[in-house]
Amino acid sequence: MLSSCSSFTMSRSARIPRAASRAASLPSAGRPLRQRLNVANRDTSSLTSISFDVTSEISPELAAIPPHSQAVDVGLLPNKPSLSRQNFDPKSEEALCSQVSVEFTNSYFYTALAAYFARDSVGLMGFAKKYRAESEEERKHALEVLDYVNMRGGTVQLSALMAPPSDLAENDQLGDALAGAEFALALERLTNEKLLALHKVAEECGDPNLTDFVEGMLEEQAEALYEAGTFVTRVRRAGLGLGVTAIDQELLNEG
Repeated sequence: MLSSCSSFTMSRSARIPRAASRAASLPSAGRPLRQRLNVANRDTSSLTSISFDVTSEISPELAAIPPHSQAVDVGLLPNKPSLSRQNFDPKSEEALCSQVSVEFTNSYFYTALAAYFARDSVGLMGFAKKYRAESEEERKHALEVLDYVNMRGGTVQLSALMAPPSDLAENDQLGDALAGAEFALALERLTNEKLLALHKVAEECGDPNLTDFVEGMLEEQAEALYEAGTFVTRVRRAGLGLGVTAIDQELLNEG
């Protein structure tokens, strides 16, 4: 039994020198790991190329970061700089702030229409409901533009809004229902012109991001124009009296 174990031990030890001799024959044998890795890097460097050297291209941005000793609470700075602003021309910023005023003004005028038709002396609650919804939609658009200015690193500058007249829809010849619908159509057409002007500014400033944003608004505005024009045609066909009452009840039952 002992002799058997001894022979097994000897045969295993006899194989170890042969494995060691094979390892010694390899080119990298006996060299430190760091040295072997360096050799490997030198051998493969000619097979790869860098098309986007991020460290070199981002170095100006990193160099502009103030040292820790100069870091202060940004809330204490008189003019807080934007960290996300890029390719955002001041002309685009100004045009967007003007569009915010346009959208808020539209909301204001639609609110005036809604208030008029909700009077007890008018009593067209369906029309009031419609224009209240239009007012909320325009306010939503204003906030979307406002949020976009902030997202691009701009500063929102709000301006005073024009107060609409209280008798906006009163018209003895057309009737108040048609006068209100005609005014709403004119308002939507004017808004479309403002958006087209904003799109032109975005193109002149070479701002594809803003161009894409405005084109989304223009697509929605085209739908609004179609709906406003169709509504005017319906009210024209209805004439005065019971036809208007029928449309009012239809508007009241929608949604």
